Amino acid sequence: MIPIDKQAHFLAGYCIALTVALIAPDWYGFLIATVAGLAKEAYDHFSKRGTPDKWDALATMLGALAGEIIHQVLKGT
Repeated sequence: MIPIDKQAHFLAGYCIALTVALIAPDWYGFLIATVAGLAKEAYDHFSKRGTPDKWDALATMLGALAGEIIHQVLKGT
């Protein structure tokens, strides 16, 4: 079973990528979501208010990739 935290990161990346994809050029959604995921983990690290986790960043990036791919497929129809 995939932990709920990783599912939340995936969903956040997916939602950010799809939202940005509606108003920005191709692949900006993936880029923005990836930067957001990395920034969140950097915040956790430097603020000591969270637990930085490379797997959280990866889950966010995978969600962003899924969102961008779905956008590209739907755009092609």
